[in-house]
Amino acid sequence: MMYKESLRITSRPAPFADANFPDNPSDGRFAWPSPVIAWRDKIAPAPGDGSVNLLWVLTGVLATVMFLAACGGKGELFARGLNQPRGMAFDDAGNLYVTEAGAVDPQDDRSVSPIINWSSRIVRIAPDGQITPVLEGLPFTNYVTAGDIGATDVLVLGSAIYILTGEGYDDELSRTVLRITPNGSPQVVVNVLRFIESITPVDSLIGAGGSHASNPYAMTVAPDEQAIYISDGASGRVLEVTLDGAARVFAELPQMPPLTGLAFGPDGRLQLALFSELPLGPGKGAIWAADSAGELTPVVTGLTLPVDLGFDAAGTLYVLEFSDGGTPAQPAYTPNSGRLLRIEHNGAATVVLERLNYPTALLFSPAGDLYLTVNGAFSKPGEGAILRVPCRSLGSPTACPP
Repeated sequence: MMYKESLRITSRPAPFADANFPDNPSDGRFAWPSPVIAWRDKIAPAPGDGSVNLLWVLTGVLATVMFLAACGGKGELFARGLNQPRGMAFDDAGNLYVTEAGAVDPQDDRSVSPIINWSSRIVRIAPDGQITPVLEGLPFTNYVTAGDIGATDVLVLGSAIYILTGEGYDDELSRTVLRITPNGSPQVVVNVLRFIESITPVDSLIGAGGSHASNPYAMTVAPDEQAIYISDGASGRVLEVTLDGAARVFAELPQMPPLTGLAFGPDGRLQLALFSELPLGPGKGAIWAADSAGELTPVVTGLTLPVDLGFDAAGTLYVLEFSDGGTPAQPAYTPNSGRLLRIEHNGAATVVLERLNYPTALLFSPAGDLYLTVNGAFSKPGEGAILRVPCRSLGSPTACPP
């Protein structure tokens, strides 16, 4: 792969030009490759690179007004103008790194799905809200009803930045863990798809009835910082990847349910969100915990499309629900129905925020404040935003600094 000094990726391996699998599977899993139309010569303009247009600004303002109204005065806007923000991470200087899945070119009027481009990227947001691109030109895939997929998560370990990409058509950069070294040179740590293919029978990967190989969604680092754990949104697996790229299946749930966010709890167990049993529906999500041997047990049930989770300084669990799950007559991904829940130590759930529009990630800052991404899916260019909820507005005062 070749990279410009600006870290805009310029070498783009050919996508699967002859794949012939259905788009938008009805069982709720993310789609497997279907015929590709690649947008090769153009990266969608994005906020922070000097190319913001008036339409994006107006769209972002409207989304911001709706966003703050949903917060009930508990939160404040930290950043806006993003393209479907997903995972986040802080560095030691207090900068927030955010993955943007990407966006469809506003001038692209094609109706064929999926639409492919390289508009996904990683940005750094300073404490004052200034946005700076870090790595651009990552692969983005748009499915009409199954959503948008690009860069999905980011970790900062010392001076190294790790990036996770989801399902896509770039043979080298999709379904991959990348590392940006201090000199600015990105490296492939592991190609998740190739690992999955290496342990999966060939006949389960080929044909219209074949199972999904992989769609990495989120990652977290082990407490000793010697390995990264990755949730797979297509296979029900959690992968363990060492920093030198060795991978193994750490844990697995039967029936291949979609997994989303994950985090280590105060008891040292890895906890992960089961988005929903299939087919998708209200109350079919859960939080599971894995011990050191990868044995899984449910810890919170009855959730609706949990997309991320995290723990405050007092060890209290917070869960982010993507939407209300819909009804048989309505789509599962109802807009403006996401919620932030605080799970008490007795297992009871308290609603902290509601009416959030497609929230996708949460993250606690060292000061105990909570950061949320909203408009993280099914949104127009520039609608994505990040909310900051002060620690003392979360209802767990023992987690806040004096």
